[in-house]
Order: sequence, then C-alpha cells, then structure tokens
Amino acid sequence: MKVISIGSHPDDVEIGMGGTIAKHSDKGDEVKIIICTLGGESGHHKERKEEAHNAARILGANTLEILDYPVYKLNNPTLEFTNIIKKKIEEFSPDRIYTHSPFDHHQVHVGVSTSVSKATNDVKQVLFFETISSTTTDFRPNAFVDITNHIEQKIKSLKAHKTQSNRFYIQPGITRSLANSRYVWGKVGSDPNGLAEAFTIHKLIL
Repeated sequence: MKVISIGSHPDDVEIGMGGTIAKHSDKGDEVKIIICTLGGESGHHKERKEEAHNAARILGANTLEILDYPVYKLNNPTLEFTNIIKKKIEEFSPDRIYTHSPFDHHQVHVGVSTSVSKATNDVKQVLFFETISSTTTDFRPNAFVDITNHIEQKIKSLKAHKTQSNRFYIQPGITRSLANSRYVWGKVGSDPNGLAEAFTIHKLIL
C-alpha cells in the first residue's frame, strides 16, 4: 500500500497519526509525509526542517517533502495551492491519504483539509486525523488504529521537535492519555492499557 500523510506544519502529522505511520512502515507500506508550511517569518525554519526529517526517520517514513508554502496564503487557500497538492498526489499515486479534519479551530488546518479534499477525486481512501491542540468536539471518529506497539516511536518522534517541547499537547502523558481514551472509546480491544489513534472517514472505496 502507498500512503500519504499531509500536515500543515512540522509535528502535525506526528501528533495526529505518528503511531499509524510507524505501523504502516512496519507492514512494509510506502509512506510519504508532506508538510505544507514552516510557519511565519519569525519561526525557527532551519531547526523545524531538521526536526521534521528526524521525526520522519524515527517513524520509518520513506519520504518527507516540505512545500514551505506561505502560511498566510493557507488561511484562505486558493486554486493554486489545491493544484500544487493535486500534482503531488498524482506524482505519488497513493492508495490512501490522511490529512487534517475540517473540524478544527486552526484556520490553516481547515484550509489544508479543504484543499486536500478537493484534490483527491481520484484517491479511493481519504481519512481525517485529529490534532489534540485544535480539533473540535465535532470530530466524531469512526475508524481506529491500534498503536499499542508503536506508541514509543510516536513519543520519540514528538520529542524530535525540540523547538516545540514546551507545548502542552506534545507531552508524553497527554499523548498516552488521548490514545488510551481512543482505544477504550472506540472499543478497539480488551486491553485496559491499549492505545489507539482515531480518524474520521472522508472517503473509503474498496
């Protein structure tokens, strides 16, 4: 299987589905991560690039591509950005795409979700991940991935983002807590210490 995960900023993909990426990699799937922007001019662009590459290696992703699209243009993305994403998708020809949920407080996340949704007409499987810092309560998951055996890789990939280490949502305790809640709530299994990541299905054609 060929998989693309598209996040707005460095660390979004790891937060939303780092365990799932590690699981895909362990299965031998070909995984590509696309990061749309490095943020505003005041950000640590060089450091964030290095952190993103380190995190991708930890998760076993085959490819990481950073578009570095101007962040202010993603607040209200245009056809130009949608076409850029569409071209990247066509070049890789994935079986499945993961990206942000449209139910999100972060305007850039919503913009990326909207553009990806428009660009995936020819992709049979599109799923939305959640970002604990900003996904709203309207996010109602209906697909789950057991990441019990991949949580350490996820946490290690989050720790690779050293410039963001003070963020509450990147802390291991919060990561584990959400993953345990998703495992139990989603009835993924019977292990009281089980861990899962949650998704909503945008499109699933088998």
